[in-house]
Amino acid sequence: MTLSISFILAVLLACTDHSSILAFRGDTFVSLRLPRPPLGALVKHVVSVRLAATAELARELTEHRTSPKEVVQMFDDYASYFESKLVDTLEYSTPQDVAARVSARIQSGRNGQLYSSILDAGCGTGLSGPYLRKMLADGGTLIGVDLSPKMAELAAELVVDDGQTPVVVDRMRRCTEPARLASEEVPERLYDGVFTADLLDMSSSRPLEGYGSPVTSFPSQPFDLIVSADVLVYFGEMRTILKVFANRLAVGGDLVFSTETLAEGDYKWVCLPGSERYAHCPEYIAQMAEEAGLVAVSQEAFTPRLEGGEKVLGTLHMFHKER
Repeated sequence: MTLSISFILAVLLACTDHSSILAFRGDTFVSLRLPRPPLGALVKHVVSVRLAATAELARELTEHRTSPKEVVQMFDDYASYFESKLVDTLEYSTPQDVAARVSARIQSGRNGQLYSSILDAGCGTGLSGPYLRKMLADGGTLIGVDLSPKMAELAAELVVDDGQTPVVVDRMRRCTEPARLASEEVPERLYDGVFTADLLDMSSSRPLEGYGSPVTSFPSQPFDLIVSADVLVYFGEMRTILKVFANRLAVGGDLVFSTETLAEGDYKWVCLPGSERYAHCPEYIAQMAEEAGLVAVSQEAFTPRLEGGEKVLGTLHMFHKER
């Protein structure tokens, strides 16, 4: 599908009153009316209203994802206060919700068998890490990958012990490599390896060095479990990323990820105004996952966080690779 810049600009201008949003339905972009003004994004960017900037935004929309360059800048700038803002202010609960879903899967679908390898795709600062570590079999590997170097560095600093400065109570804390090695009992790093990469090109992953991580090359073997919490909201079209995940998933493995959605509307995916995020129709997600060779296990409505004092609508997805 090829869209002219003039067409997209016309749609963007039609949506500037924030009572409508740019949506993808069928093979075309449409202006979708909202029942109420949309909530603001977790991280807002002031976009200059200039033709060049608007043309750049239009180009990014035709690529069906938020610009990776913008994502890096946004989260590198946000890294230092990301956790306090997200957890304390916005009551972010996606890691806990993902953990509950995976735990239930282990009991009901895997006969209690833990996963031998886990990929935290878009690990951020490592908020999902302590929960995922509990799902890992002895001798297994937990790998984190993120587009933002600053976020990934914070994940790489995490260790498994009960330190005086826990990020999650009684579970983990951060320390530099010299401080870790100087400990009387040297704690293990929470992640066995942390890498920076675009999720669409994980073969080009770069390891974060200087943290004593035992895994320094991104695994070529498929993973038993891939988790992507609050990450695919930066992708519009889902066909490509779900195929990438399916190719990285072992036969018999599971994929768990979250998306945002709308209360109503006829759409596949929606670019939310005033933000760099997208909302997705669960039926569209299921269709794209099936095309990628995955089988639906569950798609459940949940609340990932609050925004402006209101609940954000989300869907927690789990898919399985049978063959």
